[in-house]
Amino acid sequence: MKIGIQPDIDHKPKEAFEFAEENGFTHLEILMDHPFYSAEALDYVELIELKSSYDVDVLLHAPAASTNFISTSDSIRKASYEELEKALNLAEKCEAELVTVHIGWNPGFITARGFVFHAKAYSKHNYKVLTEEFYQFAKIHGSLLSIENTIRLDENLTKAVEFLINNTDISLTFDIGHYNINKHEIFLKHFDRVKNVHLHDNDGKQDLHLALGRGNSNLDIIPKKYKNFFTIETRDVQSILESKDYLNNWIKKREKRGE
Repeated sequence: MKIGIQPDIDHKPKEAFEFAEENGFTHLEILMDHPFYSAEALDYVELIELKSSYDVDVLLHAPAASTNFISTSDSIRKASYEELEKALNLAEKCEAELVTVHIGWNPGFITARGFVFHAKAYSKHNYKVLTEEFYQFAKIHGSLLSIENTIRLDENLTKAVEFLINNTDISLTFDIGHYNINKHEIFLKHFDRVKNVHLHDNDGKQDLHLALGRGNSNLDIIPKKYKNFFTIETRDVQSILESKDYLNNWIKKREKRGE
């Protein structure tokens, strides 16, 4: 099993690699939204040296807070691709295994009748920009890119993700906590394309990133044949170790059941 982590939120690069090695993790997934791990802050030479010194593989998580590939703004989408190219360039320099990416989000609005999210207003736009702009990008970089399940997927977003899966080499990152809230069935359908599974827990209502076992996410939906990366995404030392214990116990129970 390839069990790794996103670093504790307070760990600088060397601390993160030391912690990963000391606790038997196979890889680090670098979250590039974090100020310690942005494209501007990271020295790829240092990253290569750390990777070699600690025998810990590297995955990258492209910035999500500063990118939005389904924005209605042409300039925001253009800037998003520029940010993603920085992540891909870093990945190539340090021989990262893959780059996880969020497709983005559409805004809702506070009104006198409460919060309103007008999904239909964005639906055609989302399909168009993903099957045209993102498709062209994924045709070139698909071997490194991995789309994560994040937002709720309506019919057109589901069709767009299916189009990308069928027409590019792009892979998938399956986030079990996000699935527990929004049930992204397209990802289960194409689990053979999943290269990374994000692990954290919640109550099925809010994205809490709790330690495994502290919510109601069901690990058993992960196909028994899955052998790629598991990445604990709780970003806190205590919850990382708690999640590791829970995951190892789940693996033992599954093996005992003959799965």
